[in-house]
Amino acid sequence: MKSPHKILVTGATGYVGGRLVPYLLEKGYHVKAISRSLKKLEGRSWAKHHHVELCEVDVLDKDALCKAMEDCTAAYYLVHSMLPGEKKFRETDKDAAMVFRDASRTSPLKRIIYLGGLGANNEKLSEHLQSRQEVAHILSEGPVPTTLLRAALIIGSGSASFEILRYLVDRLPLMTAPRWINTLCQPIAIRNVIHYLLGCLEHDETNGKTYDIGGPDVLSYRKLMEIYAEEAHLRKRIIVPLPFLSPRLSSYWIHLVTPVPASIAKPLVEGLRNKVVCKNKDIEAIIPQHLLSCQDAISRALERTKTNTIMSHWTDAGKIPPFEWGYEGDPQWTGGTLLTDRRVIEIPVSSSKVWKVITKLGGKNGWYHGNWLECQRLY
Repeated sequence: MKSPHKILVTGATGYVGGRLVPYLLEKGYHVKAISRSLKKLEGRSWAKHHHVELCEVDVLDKDALCKAMEDCTAAYYLVHSMLPGEKKFRETDKDAAMVFRDASRTSPLKRIIYLGGLGANNEKLSEHLQSRQEVAHILSEGPVPTTLLRAALIIGSGSASFEILRYLVDRLPLMTAPRWINTLCQPIAIRNVIHYLLGCLEHDETNGKTYDIGGPDVLSYRKLMEIYAEEAHLRKRIIVPLPFLSPRLSSYWIHLVTPVPASIAKPLVEGLRNKVVCKNKDIEAIIPQHLLSCQDAISRALERTKTNTIMSHWTDAGKIPPFEWGYEGDPQWTGGTLLTDRRVIEIPVSSSKVWKVITKLGGKNGWYHGNWLECQRLY
């Protein structure tokens, strides 16, 4: 039986946090899950578990964080501000990390576990990877010992990186790509990431240490695309590297071809120029597990995508309102992906008052958004 003290999970509605919480509960831990949106938390399958407490907390609010930490002995820091519409994610991430570090000074926390990114300090890192390292440095400066896990590309159904890979290879039998297509990386399956995160909580010797985590394969992004095509039973894709394709142009291309917006694609694409391979593999001896190959990880992710059994998705994070129901499918007549996303907002007024507002929409009164899209009537 685990300690009654709670484990604080920040970013509990995010891609990694949304998968970590149910595994913590399964192992008997008491969890305090925090997010900026209580409604989003309440929509999770584990929200009514008797060992979970849901709290609406903004990580930039020090007082709210201090209160959330009051009865917690360990914390997972899984906050990332690289979201749609967030232009200054690096500054926001730094501010959030400093607030969290300062709040922890008066807390009963005995350890913090943070998931960051791989990348050598002596290289010119992308802004995304620099941000991950800055957050790691800020948290490590605090009084609470911080375990730093550094990962490269995470392969799993619903992750932003996997969705970019999936849509690009699915839709483009012939594609042009920047030179980074030949950069080496060491991807890791999301289930292996979760196992390491859980393991750090149960192995005291990891407290305050830094570890690189990755799967068994070191390969280029070109090879990763080839493996995906094979696992998805697609014809061999033709990839033509072009030296003049910039991260900005590549991100706009991803924006057009995939559901991932340019604001997220650009930082990710910039990071692909950096070689991200594990150098410190000490954690493999401390927390042994079967590391999935890229082939197995992609196969499992595809299976979950096809059967619509995705535990968490990159779109879960951020200020996007909670959805009532969503489904991704591939209708034959489109040749692509149809996304149905239904959302409900409760308004505490009578239906007659709402209807009066609705009947005034459009025409000379205009719309709440995209008036320039309205076509002129033909008489």
